[in-house]
Amino acid sequence: MLDFARDHTLARLSLDRGYGPETVWEPEPLTVSLSGFAVPFPHGSFLQPTHDGESVLVADAVDFLQGASTVADLFSGLGTFAFALAGPRKVLAVEAARDAHLACKAAANARQAPVLTLHRDLFRNPLQPEEASRFGAILLDPPRAGARDQVAQIAASTATRVAYVSCNPASWARDAKQLVEAGFRLQALRPVGQFRWSTHVELTSYFAR
Repeated sequence: MLDFARDHTLARLSLDRGYGPETVWEPEPLTVSLSGFAVPFPHGSFLQPTHDGESVLVADAVDFLQGASTVADLFSGLGTFAFALAGPRKVLAVEAARDAHLACKAAANARQAPVLTLHRDLFRNPLQPEEASRFGAILLDPPRAGARDQVAQIAASTATRVAYVSCNPASWARDAKQLVEAGFRLQALRPVGQFRWSTHVELTSYFAR
């Protein structure tokens, strides 16, 4: 297997001997490029399935949050949106998965980007209303279950701008209802069919009040 990895110039070869994946071949540190940032790529990390789809999602997030000087990027993963938004804005990237959090932190520190990372489980410990109120805008990109508890805290805050990226229209609709009932208005909505040959649809949306 090592000969195969070398002969075929694999970026990394990992084996799971019962304790999780272990790297046995990685001649150079493996990274993925997110908005020009080289981000370490942990085992099993989530990436958007297509470059085209990711470009649309990121472009919408940047467009929706124009003018905000501070952004809370919740469920930030490796930093797909955080690094795109950083520069004219200061970004707090909040993620529960420790490996993804550390990868985002390392990439931000390497480039001295204005991205502060926070390791926090937003399902068990969502940002509270007084915390959410400190930001000029909030971006959400939760897993398929959505972000019901976190959205409830945002609804109770004084936040006025929310960009919500979702891979599950059903959980998005539930969360969007909470935002609308709290005085937000849906300003933009775009379906993105980046899950090729499947019925799944990603979407971007923007709420303001």
